[in-house]
Amino acid sequence: MIIAVLVIYMVSVIAIGWYMKSKVHNETDYLAAGGKLGVWVGGATLAATQMSAGTAIGSVGFHYQVGYNYSWIWLSIWASWVIMALFIAPKMKSFFNTNGALTIPDLLGTRFESNAIRVIAVIILMICFGMTIVAELVGGSYLMNVVFGMPVTTAVLILAGVFILYTVLGGLFAIAYTDFLQMMIFAVGFMVAVPFAISRAGGFSVMNERLAAIDPNIVANGMPPGTLTAVCVSFFIMMIGYPIIAIRFYSIKDNKTIRRAVGVSFIFQAIIAVSVSLLGVSARIIYPNLSTPDLASATIATDLLPALLGGLLLAAILAAIQSTVSAILLMLGSGISHDIMKVVMNRKMTEKQQLKVTRIVVLIMGILPIPFALNPLPLIQQIWINAAAMIGSSFAVPIFFGLYWKRATKAGAITSMVGGIVSAAIWLWLGNPFGIEAVYISVPISLLGMIIVSLMTKRASQKALQPFFKDVGRPQANEAVLNYEEKPL
Repeated sequence: MIIAVLVIYMVSVIAIGWYMKSKVHNETDYLAAGGKLGVWVGGATLAATQMSAGTAIGSVGFHYQVGYNYSWIWLSIWASWVIMALFIAPKMKSFFNTNGALTIPDLLGTRFESNAIRVIAVIILMICFGMTIVAELVGGSYLMNVVFGMPVTTAVLILAGVFILYTVLGGLFAIAYTDFLQMMIFAVGFMVAVPFAISRAGGFSVMNERLAAIDPNIVANGMPPGTLTAVCVSFFIMMIGYPIIAIRFYSIKDNKTIRRAVGVSFIFQAIIAVSVSLLGVSARIIYPNLSTPDLASATIATDLLPALLGGLLLAAILAAIQSTVSAILLMLGSGISHDIMKVVMNRKMTEKQQLKVTRIVVLIMGILPIPFALNPLPLIQQIWINAAAMIGSSFAVPIFFGLYWKRATKAGAITSMVGGIVSAAIWLWLGNPFGIEAVYISVPISLLGMIIVSLMTKRASQKALQPFFKDVGRPQANEAVLNYEEKPL
């Protein structure tokens, strides 16, 4: 029964990808779903893009280790969603409408009039998100190994094959509509598992008593406040400039729909936030001797739940993995095909040729991480935490200041991006000296680099500022669209 549920799930997402292939006629359709997604599909794809193996496997494992207080990270994530919905999304959607932007490097390259920034952005995306693809594939291989005893190599190849296939076929149309299916499975799968797990652990009160007997911190402050705060700050800053979510704003119909879609994503996130916390702590009681905490959710699915529900939970975990990886894959592929080949290298191609090249690049980007996924890695969620520090340190300041500070310059943006990621990487490599988390070093460096260097260098031109600031003269042809998009809704 478990195998049947998983097979049905995988066939379904491939079928959606095949069907959505017919809706893709050009690069805009492939990379931004034509900018036409509605509230529910848009909300589902926003939530699914955020949640991953880091949530379905890694967060359950973290709760298994440290207890309830890891849940505080959700407040920082939700705070960043509000900022994105109110301040970043409207300007990004307006930029899409007027300039046909398709990627984050598009936004940064246009705002700062620099192909160098496009290249730097693509390189950073490949480094940071390449790490997360590897983490996702490793999480999926854990799952397949626990359930079927499948060798890691076989599991990685199957998982990669499925998400590569539907992403290459249907682009963002396929990703968005599979995300809707995947988020329904994710929310229902985890939600229905919670009562079984708490019941096996002895009920909520007894479970907490047994947790306190193991370690009182599990029901109090299992993760030290300083470390937890740093993790929250890392995720908050990462989400402010989170490229795979930010580009989703291009794909949703308008600003009003974006705000409603963010609200829908909160519903999915709230259900899952509560579920992963309760599953993690209950697994600590039911399975106290797991070889790695990352096995908690898969073990619950195979050992505790009835076959049908176990299959649903496992499908939910796969859904989390594939939804995020497909989004990353499309973003990396577009960075190479659109930003590097089309814009920087100025390759002249027809729409059909551009679409074909983008699909080929997406395929290559999907294959490249596979060898790295075959080697042992630390806890999946730790990889995401490290990646969050580097992504946030690279993109949050340039994106936010680029959209809201006219004085931000090309040199300032380059200094901010390079200084942020290099300082974060060095600090993480050194093991967070003096107990100071990387985000407390890298983000101030990124911020100071942007402000100081921008004030010392030449201002951006009026042409670069026009798409982002209402009080800068705009071409007459674009005024009607912008006034419609930016008026209060």
